[in-house]
Amino acid sequence: MLWGTPADHFRRVIVVGLLFTPSLLTAQEPVVPGFNELTVIDPAADETGLPAPIVTPDGKVDIPPTLHVHSYYYSGDREYQGPILQGGPTIVVANHPKSGEKMYIDVTLPPGAPVIAYNKFSITYVYADQRVIVIFPLLAHDSALVKYIHGRGVLREMKEHAVDISKQINAKKKRSRLSSELHELRREASDFVKGAAGVMDRTGGVIVERTRAATRLIPGVQALRSLGDQAEERGAIEEIRQAGLQQAEDATEFIRTIR
Repeated sequence: MLWGTPADHFRRVIVVGLLFTPSLLTAQEPVVPGFNELTVIDPAADETGLPAPIVTPDGKVDIPPTLHVHSYYYSGDREYQGPILQGGPTIVVANHPKSGEKMYIDVTLPPGAPVIAYNKFSITYVYADQRVIVIFPLLAHDSALVKYIHGRGVLREMKEHAVDISKQINAKKKRSRLSSELHELRREASDFVKGAAGVMDRTGGVIVERTRAATRLIPGVQALRSLGDQAEERGAIEEIRQAGLQQAEDATEFIRTIR
């Protein structure tokens, strides 16, 4: 039973569908690679790569739309990074999630590389500052509605902000850990140098002591040491003797001069 006109009933269906369409606020689906999820069929293009206007025989100008074929909609909630799109008039081709009927929905997309999100109520193109949502109302199995909404969605922005904060914290942790590791490396390097110097000092001392111990074992080394000591004594005695001879010679020369 219908209350009011068919138009009033359709409006109520649309409102109910909107109320039960989570992607209007969230679009928080699991992220997947998105291989072959979307097939883009470009129309005839001009030299700039944009859709080329076509002049019909009756003098009207038409811009052929790009086809977006969502081959796997609907097979589960998910989102993926879409390709770079030229934007402009677009026909979204997808099966209705309830009836399975293939539908062709006219939309106008901005250029860019949106994230594309699927749930059982909608297909959403999420751009940096806006969303284009193709809505399949809950109670209308043969129609679709297109919504153009500013922003990326409250929960999505909150989630992305939380992710950004987490990335910043992790980056600070990495920098802090790197700084700590560099400090530890410098300390270890300093300890290594000091330790190496100590080892070299100790090694040098060991080598000298071992050399001294080895020389004591050489046959006749004590005699050589004795000769060395005597040589020093003889040298000292010789210096004294030479000094005495020089004084005697000076005295003799002095006496001859007086005579």
